Amino acid sequence: MNFQATAAVLLAATLAGCASFQSETKKAELTQIAINKQEALRQTNAWRAQHSLPPLKLDPHLSQVSQDMANHIARRDSLKTRRHSSTSLIRRTQTNGYKSKAGAENLGAGYASISAAMTGWKTSPDHNKNLLNKYVTHMGIARTNRADGTYRNFWVMTLAAPEEPVVAKGSAAATLPVQIR
Repeated sequence: MNFQATAAVLLAATLAGCASFQSETKKAELTQIAINKQEALRQTNAWRAQHSLPPLKLDPHLSQVSQDMANHIARRDSLKTRRHSSTSLIRRTQTNGYKSKAGAENLGAGYASISAAMTGWKTSPDHNKNLLNKYVTHMGIARTNRADGTYRNFWVMTLAAPEEPVVAKGSAAATLPVQIR
């Protein structure tokens, strides 16, 4: 390959790297939106009850996992991410000694309220399958707002069946998750 061809290939590779680097590091103004988790739990459990399934409990660990993912998808302004996979979900939920036997995750974007997000999930076959998963016992939920972009509101519900008792590394023994009242 001659010098000009080599230089052109190197320049193209450098520019391609810069373009992806810029899109990954672009700072977006994100705000974690406080949501009524009890209302989310009430709506989820009402839906499950209509399908003869037991109620879920709120789990602060799963809410933090949800918040981390909501921030991630809001930063990207997209629901498409490698983190939304079963292996990633296991890696993200099973931290600090937290272990679960089952798990699922619903992502949503554009919904202005928990009721709208729930309606979207209930009417989507794959999301509804997660809401009605008979193996999960706990849930966490979070919302992040992005000041600009396509969707503005990003929701994540993480569902799991934690093994009990859970002992987080570096802490005293405790049965987790703690039910939030």
